[in-house]
Amino acid sequence: MERVLVSAPGKVILFGEHAVVYQKLAVAASLDLRTFLYLEKAGAADTTCTLHLPDVGLEKRQWELKDLPWALASTTQRDGVHPIQDMDEELKTKLAALVGPVDKWAQEQSLMAFFYLLLALAPASFHANPIGFTLATRSFLPVSAGLGSSASYSVTIATALLVLFEHIPADFLQSDKRAQHLELINSYAYKAEQVIHGNPSGVDNAVATYGGAKTFLKGKGFDTLEGFRSLRLLLTNTKVPRSTNALVAGVAQRKQKYPNVIDPIMDSIDAISLRCKETFLDVDQGRKDFDELLAELQDLVDINHSLLYALGVSHPSLENIRRITTDHGLTTKLTGAGGGGCAVTLMPKDVTQDVVNAAVAALEKEGYDCYETLVGGIGAAAVALDDNETLAWMTQADEATLKQKFTLS
Repeated sequence: MERVLVSAPGKVILFGEHAVVYQKLAVAASLDLRTFLYLEKAGAADTTCTLHLPDVGLEKRQWELKDLPWALASTTQRDGVHPIQDMDEELKTKLAALVGPVDKWAQEQSLMAFFYLLLALAPASFHANPIGFTLATRSFLPVSAGLGSSASYSVTIATALLVLFEHIPADFLQSDKRAQHLELINSYAYKAEQVIHGNPSGVDNAVATYGGAKTFLKGKGFDTLEGFRSLRLLLTNTKVPRSTNALVAGVAQRKQKYPNVIDPIMDSIDAISLRCKETFLDVDQGRKDFDELLAELQDLVDINHSLLYALGVSHPSLENIRRITTDHGLTTKLTGAGGGGCAVTLMPKDVTQDVVNAAVAALEKEGYDCYETLVGGIGAAAVALDDNETLAWMTQADEATLKQKFTLS
């Protein structure tokens, strides 16, 4: 292994936002917007680790691997402890020193997650005789938009280090132990997500690892959505910042004040997720066709947004997007926490590209960013690179070229 390209998708929540907090079903799917990671192993004499994370504003940060606190690496392997909340205090101090001065919270958390996984995954032989390497990420996901950019990063970092230290092969998707390899990737990606977010649900990293579509129930984990078919979506980023914690707290306050009003709303959102699950299964088993599926999903999208509006988590920018897309015959809902962030528009099979282009033009005129994409593609993947496919190649290649390495275009 000299050079490897790793990739993992973002995610979109289709149904179940906020209700999922109260043990209601949520449905999430992988996006065809992905993070790519370039891994290159250095020569034996080079013991420098180089990291490029341009999406969070970190360019060419370097560390001497011999200076890492390898003597404390074993503390990352304790069972049943939180990787950051229960981290050894000496290790936390030393990792903070390695991170050094940063301008943004995302920079600190990205580096802490990387160092945690590096210490957790490097074998003892590497501690004594480290060999340098370069990691560089490039994401086509908007950051802090509720589309799973941090989970996509966590999965690519976990996959790259697992490959680097030969815990899994680079062609793990073709391996007869594929299921075990994906489980290992997911478990370490979740640890990275804990470092970044504290107490994540685990659904984001699961979707980024396994791809496809998943249903999620708090306390019971996730299941594959049977019969799922790829869907065309238009994602619109309002670029309005929001606090997920504040929005969740606001719903909790409304629920406490009006339990007889809000509890039925939560039950209705749960019923939407269940109907989505049942409808895909109906198509898979021949009881409905794909056109009927899309018609039902459009209804569910509209109803789900109206219920989320009633919970108080919409925003004028999201309602504006709804108005514009409705004017073009399209159905839209907020996705994620709401209060800004992103909206997801379901595109019917018969919608023309002219209609989509007109809607996009109207949305962009309002200052929003739009992404035409598919949902339900593959999760984590890795591929060996040729000698001419260098770091410069990865940073300059267009999205389609990078996807072609995984036959994703």
